[in-house]
Amino acid sequence: MQSLNNHVSKFLPGYITVTAIFSFLKPEFFSWFNESTSFLLGFVLFLTGLTMSWKDLKEVKRSTLVLSMGIVLKWTLTVLVSVILAKLFFWEYPDLAAGLILTGSVPSGTAATLYTFIAGGNTSLIVVMGIIDVFISPVLTPSIMHVFADSSVQVSFVEMAEKMLIIVIFPIIAGMLIHHFSRGSTHKIQPYSKLISSLTIILIVLSVVGNVSSQVIVPTNLLFFIACAVFLQVLLPMIGGYKIALMIGIKKENAIAILFEVGLCNSALAAILALEVFGEIAAVPAVINMIFNLSLGSYFSSYFSRNSKKSINLQ
Repeated sequence: MQSLNNHVSKFLPGYITVTAIFSFLKPEFFSWFNESTSFLLGFVLFLTGLTMSWKDLKEVKRSTLVLSMGIVLKWTLTVLVSVILAKLFFWEYPDLAAGLILTGSVPSGTAATLYTFIAGGNTSLIVVMGIIDVFISPVLTPSIMHVFADSSVQVSFVEMAEKMLIIVIFPIIAGMLIHHFSRGSTHKIQPYSKLISSLTIILIVLSVVGNVSSQVIVPTNLLFFIACAVFLQVLLPMIGGYKIALMIGIKKENAIAILFEVGLCNSALAAILALEVFGEIAAVPAVINMIFNLSLGSYFSSYFSRNSKKSINLQ
């Protein structure tokens, strides 16, 4: 099981890319579960909750400064970069602009913990930052969209907050409660939950991409600009968050955690929210973000992992 988990984790970006292309070309094959995307993401977050304990929340008391810096950078740097790119690239396309801003205004991605672990970063820090993200996002995400989305795009704070509570908060809490009352015995399913989570993410990509491709046609030249904007949306916060953390004296292992916290947004959640609140066109940036954030995340985690092994060998 460990070997299978390592294989899937290593090649997950490739599987997602192939899956996305196949689903885009043949959306009719997956139309039968287009309505299940919210459930699938909720299921992934439920599995995540099964691996968390209430003790994780107590970790907030430690490294308060580092923790606060990671959260602040995530909800300022990432959002600011997303807003600027949306205004630069899509000022004539309010739906795409809204989708890009939304993608940068959701909690950190589920792969952030995995990539932080591979890179040799502080995994407990990324877990706690992710927990805080989840609990503050139902307020911050709708607020950001209400302030920065084009006036021609209808944004309902209540509707978006409600959907985030149902899709994100309830499954996480349910998983944590089961973990608590089972007295930690859920650790037995953790090796399986990682594999199931990865496979479920692939199903989410199939569903979301199939849903988008079957209902909207994006011109090739516009698709190129979307890809460029999304690539910068992922890369700039990652590099910026990491460099800022190091500049203010944060240890490297904590800076690595901040890099993934700031750069990897939960694009699956963004795509689902975009589909349900704004429409299919707004989901396109989030779909492309899925590919870039997992690919760049994989690259940076491998880069830091290799450098860490070299330094150990030198010693």
